[in-house]
Amino acid sequence: FSVKCGVRGDTGPACNAAGMIDRAVLGSQHLYRKPIYARTMQCSINSPANGPLPPNAPSWCKAPFDPEGLLSSVMAIVTCLVGLHYGHVIVHFKDHRDRILQWMIPSTCLLFLGIVLDLFGMRINKALYTFSYMCITAGAAGILFSAVYMLVDVHGYRRITLVLEWTGKHALMIFILAACNILPIVLQGFYW
Repeated sequence: FSVKCGVRGDTGPACNAAGMIDRAVLGSQHLYRKPIYARTMQCSINSPANGPLPPNAPSWCKAPFDPEGLLSSVMAIVTCLVGLHYGHVIVHFKDHRDRILQWMIPSTCLLFLGIVLDLFGMRINKALYTFSYMCITAGAAGILFSAVYMLVDVHGYRRITLVLEWTGKHALMIFILAACNILPIVLQGFYW
């Protein structure tokens, strides 16, 4: 098959840089065959469910797309490096003021950079894990982390965050219970 991409900088499902690089490097046979955009009105008669292609479906409806491709993996690695910086600050800075400054300045800059990038055309797109999305999420997480640090460690309001502490200690168990549908059944009851 061939995908016709007529516009440079297209962020459409099959014509974005992530899809093109994945197809060039990994090959089409190694990509996800049923991407989420296959359920859109352009690609499915039964939209929003999966279904056969409409007669006038664009060529990109048949294109495989991996949401966890090479470019999105690079952005995930950069996000981890930002988190590593926050952990590095905890180890190497002992004063509360220094820690908060080391977290707030880069976080605010990342948030501002993400907004500016969105305004200049690099859209905030979670499905593609764009650089602007990474900047917004990492910056917002850093600001939220700084606020919780100030609340708990600086001002001593620990009782407010006991639920967060408990979920952090039992995160893997909560994930397993949710993945097995045990947690939703317990929380929602046995109603249909």
